[in-house]
Amino acid sequence: MTRLRVWKIHLDRPSGPGWWRSLSDTERERARRLGSVRERHRFTVAHAALRAILGEVCGVRAARLAFGAEDGGRPYLALPQGRAAPDFNLSHSEEWALVAVAPPGSRVGVDVERIREDLDCLAMAGSMYQPEEVDRLRAADPAGCRTGYFRLWTAKEAYVKTVGVGLAGLRNVLVHEESTAHGTVLSSSSPPGAALPVRWLDVAPGYAAAVVTAAGAS
Repeated sequence: MTRLRVWKIHLDRPSGPGWWRSLSDTERERARRLGSVRERHRFTVAHAALRAILGEVCGVRAARLAFGAEDGGRPYLALPQGRAAPDFNLSHSEEWALVAVAPPGSRVGVDVERIREDLDCLAMAGSMYQPEEVDRLRAADPAGCRTGYFRLWTAKEAYVKTVGVGLAGLRNVLVHEESTAHGTVLSSSSPPGAALPVRWLDVAPGYAAAVVTAAGAS
């Protein structure tokens, strides 16, 4: 694999044959703990699709894939016989999921969010975003403010998932809107991080999504 790829998965599709069996015992237990049949179904589809994608990329049966976790909880793929594994990330929100896979040696984070109408976006931005980002949202009309809030959120979450600092680091991420050779870029003040490019994705009406890559993805 030589380049970044992103797959879009509709989670309300019927389950494929063998999808439940392809999950690990841990994944099946997580699915069982979810509160509704719809949530369990969407979780199963998302994680079975992730396994199918990674299995195809790596040439390994989906059910035989093994995963580990970094100290901060970020998952990684553990391939047998010392093979270099691609980096990956999964995000899902209501009926849509995204799977991003980047070449070995790269890092990737992806996020998709349903644009909610019941959220006080300016109040949330005031506690979670950088002052200049809040100013940009205040200057927009109501629809632009709401869309802009979720657009920023997906970029920030994709960034922290890429660098592996978790959601606690989201407040420190600043989205620079000015044009550069790489488009829009993000950086973090704590812990200090290199500026990384972000690309927003068109998933479906009423959703925002973004992908961030580092160290060699093309």
